[in-house]
Amino acid sequence: MSSSGDQKRKPMCRSVWLRRQRAKMEHHGSTVSLAGTWGPLCHKGDTKFAENTAPVLELDKFPEDILHHIHSRVPLRDAARAACVSHNFLRSWRHYPNLTFNWKTVGLNMNEGTPYERAQKLLDIIQTIIENHSGTGVKTLKLQVDPCRNVITANQLDIWLQAAVKDGIVELALDLPQFHGPKFNFPCSLLSCAASSLQSLSLSYCAFCPTLMVGCLRNLKSVCLTVVHITEEELGCLFSCALCLEKLEVSQCDEITFLKIPSHLQQLHILRVFLCRRLQVIEVYAPKVSTFSFRGPPMKISISNSSQLKSMTMNGECCSGMFHYALTKLYSIASNLQTLILLSSKEAFDMPAPSHKFLHLRHLKIYCANMKSFDFFSLVSFLKACPVVENFFLSAGRPYIVRQEESILEDSNSDPSRIRCFQEFYHDNLKKVSISGFCSAKSLIELTCQILGTSPSLQCLVLDTTGGYDNTGICENMDRKAIMEALRGVEAIKRYVKGKVPSSVNFKVLEPCDRCHIPKLDVSMQVSDVRGRLA
Repeated sequence: MSSSGDQKRKPMCRSVWLRRQRAKMEHHGSTVSLAGTWGPLCHKGDTKFAENTAPVLELDKFPEDILHHIHSRVPLRDAARAACVSHNFLRSWRHYPNLTFNWKTVGLNMNEGTPYERAQKLLDIIQTIIENHSGTGVKTLKLQVDPCRNVITANQLDIWLQAAVKDGIVELALDLPQFHGPKFNFPCSLLSCAASSLQSLSLSYCAFCPTLMVGCLRNLKSVCLTVVHITEEELGCLFSCALCLEKLEVSQCDEITFLKIPSHLQQLHILRVFLCRRLQVIEVYAPKVSTFSFRGPPMKISISNSSQLKSMTMNGECCSGMFHYALTKLYSIASNLQTLILLSSKEAFDMPAPSHKFLHLRHLKIYCANMKSFDFFSLVSFLKACPVVENFFLSAGRPYIVRQEESILEDSNSDPSRIRCFQEFYHDNLKKVSISGFCSAKSLIELTCQILGTSPSLQCLVLDTTGGYDNTGICENMDRKAIMEALRGVEAIKRYVKGKVPSSVNFKVLEPCDRCHIPKLDVSMQVSDVRGRLA
């Protein structure tokens, strides 16, 4: 056996080699510079040193317009620092085009000081930048000042807007404090100043009262109003000025009772209406609306030209009956849909038989939000109503805690041959099915078996018993009851579903995580007896 000194050493990565060379130079007092190469250090006077040294950009020799363009592409905080060390960049800073103010862009540490001190510091930074800006050249102004709810005043906001919003601005976003903020009336005269250039307008937590005196906003393409005090008459005035509008979002604007989208909005293709509490009727006459998103209770909705409507989201999380509404009313609104997303928190009755069919719908997503009891098997009605649907996603809830009488594992009379099934129903186009929040509910097992037995084109089936994952790929938190129900769901899959999956189907079951979820169970518990793992 060879000695440790004779053993072959692992190759050293370049970063380690560079660190060790720097350490040697510091130890011996060397003044040799490191070249950006893979080879050994070059000595003073070596001709290769000049060849390997990166060229230095002399910014002062660049044309001023190019310098301004470079500066405009730098984030706000870095652009301000550059202005402190360069006269050219200082001149450019006075015309800096992208003013986005929030705690992150100005480098504010939200862990330092009291909330009042942080708010005051943010206001001081904004005030200093606005004062040092020439007021010309601003393309984007975003004031995101929610942390300043107890400090900012309406007078300060008005001064900042008057200084920065001029002809040439493209995007204007005003995000004010949600509570205890100033009662701010957005000055519509600013729109007259920026009428020829403004393309995007976003307002929240303020009053907005446009009139016909605003002028022609011929380039305005996007409008987003969130918790804005505006009436339907004032909104109509805005529509009469913004003839090229492409996207409209109206959220929590409680003064509106009747929303009418006029036919002269020929370019409007995205419409979103969320939680306007007094809203009763929506009428859409714009001819090219292709995407419509709605959140609220079912109400009277009419779309004059529904042939262009391809994607629709109906969110009834805070109310009941959205599934029933979709099966009975939606066809008259949108018969040519290709994508439909539905969400409901309560359904008081079983799903009715569909009276019409969505002959173009290919993607169907259904979310059951916090339902205490629901017959999942009744969702077969949606599959009947969508004969060409290819992708079906169902969220049973996170987590769906099954009552004892609902669980198929507690039903002593349940066996694979006695569960509900529509023998006369077949779905020839369904290819991919995914069910999240899968549990041991008998009706959910019946729905899954119905899909397996009547969908000859099925290619993929995913049954997820977990709570999913967050944006970083970490398992979502599940309490002990949710983990236990997930394990019962895995057992139900083993008993009633697995044997019915054709070999041609890519079948996946997502179980609770051994590292994140299972350790929450009692150590004395025999997990293997409850888990019923799939072979």
